[in-house]
Amino acid sequence: MASTTIYKHKSAPYDHQRKLFQRTRDMKHYGLFWEQGVGKTKPVIDTAAYLFERGEIDGLLVVAPPGVERNWMTDEIPAHMPDRVMQKSTIMLWKTGGSHSKWHTAEFDRLVKADGLAILLISYNAFMTRIGKLATWRFLRRRSCLYVLDESDDIKTPKAKRTRSVIASAKYAPYRRIMTGTPADKPFDVYSQLRFLDQDIWRRRDMATFAAFKTHFAEWFTRAEAQALLGYDPGYDKLLRYKNLDELIVVIAEHTDRLLKDDVLDLPPKLFTKIWFDMTPKQKNLYNQLRDELEIELENGRVVDGNLAITRLLRLQQITCGYMVTDADEPVVLCDKTNPRLEATVAWLERLSHPAIVWARFRHDVDQLMDALGPRACRYDGKLSNDDCERSKLAFNAGEFQFFVGNPAKGARGLTLNAAKSVAYYSNTFKLTERLQSEDRPHRIGQDGVDHGEHGFGVLYGDVLAVGTVDMKIVSALRGKYNIAAMLNRDKLRAWI
Repeated sequence: MASTTIYKHKSAPYDHQRKLFQRTRDMKHYGLFWEQGVGKTKPVIDTAAYLFERGEIDGLLVVAPPGVERNWMTDEIPAHMPDRVMQKSTIMLWKTGGSHSKWHTAEFDRLVKADGLAILLISYNAFMTRIGKLATWRFLRRRSCLYVLDESDDIKTPKAKRTRSVIASAKYAPYRRIMTGTPADKPFDVYSQLRFLDQDIWRRRDMATFAAFKTHFAEWFTRAEAQALLGYDPGYDKLLRYKNLDELIVVIAEHTDRLLKDDVLDLPPKLFTKIWFDMTPKQKNLYNQLRDELEIELENGRVVDGNLAITRLLRLQQITCGYMVTDADEPVVLCDKTNPRLEATVAWLERLSHPAIVWARFRHDVDQLMDALGPRACRYDGKLSNDDCERSKLAFNAGEFQFFVGNPAKGARGLTLNAAKSVAYYSNTFKLTERLQSEDRPHRIGQDGVDHGEHGFGVLYGDVLAVGTVDMKIVSALRGKYNIAAMLNRDKLRAWI
């Protein structure tokens, strides 16, 4: 039965945050599958403070993607943790680079032994180091914890070492929460996330293994059947169709809450436009040459699986970005002296009188954008340290820069960038989650929008596209909420090129 204890919030909750907190604050296990920007971190912090004041916990462990754990330290906890609890709290941000130092070891020892509420913030990557894993397990054994997985879809792969380690450690925490805005690209993705909350959740339903889970919720054309009927072993079971999804939906609903922004927030709309450019003659020749070579490969049956199709599509995209085709994911050789994609993007940005975000896939794209935009821009990608990325985020939100230039693989999750009123996609990755997450960095609580003239009032998203290329197919798939990596095969690649 829920407690009648009166809890005083530090920051006033929205109605949906208040209702969720009051309904779930005493629950041992629960998940927030709330869309990005709805504000799912606040009720979790309020739950931690409430449980601490009730004497139920004396520890809060948050595991998050790299960089996101810092947001808990700099933004979320200071904004939402009541001062009366903060005064009794000790917080540590785990730093992998300094984890072997005497200072770091001493700080962690103080945290584990501290009076009051001990808070440990650590990234998934740091958790998986030997010293990080030992530290978190020690923390879980010594403290009575609320254990939180931020962006819990990071453990959606059951066989991954990360997933197995995180789930194994969960049993030491009496209270657990998962939170993500993108819980599943496919039904199988919820298996591990719900197991973190309740390790016996599937066993009680006679699905003791992931194989049993997949068999219960899908029909397969197995390798053995292929061998018997077709005379060859394809090397994997082929998914035919999902089944029993109504049952799965009921299970998910019992343990989680799903909420969309349109259901609870009056945010300005997302507006979309296209920024077209023509490639240089040299680019066009290189593009057509590679496209013709791919058509020959397709005719000869050399492109037979999705991974190879993705690689070929990446090569075409690199040329439209101004690079020669290379064997590396990061291209290094420019096709021409000029880059029409860069020129079109900068021209579009120059017309803006408000802050904007620019997302770019390749590090060299970010380099060129930073050179072109000069002192008006800050960067946020893997080239910078986590500390420097944090400084870029804070400076942009403080109005010190007009443009935030980042890589979506680094910055698509966990950041609040609602100072931005426009977003340019210089180049897209093929991951739907990165597109959806990056779109929502500015489109969240606190966004008030601006008038974009002919486009209307709201937040404007511009996709930079090379005329007559795969760019349009890529954007259409992502805007249609298709995961390119999952959908692309030989036949689709043939249609795209």
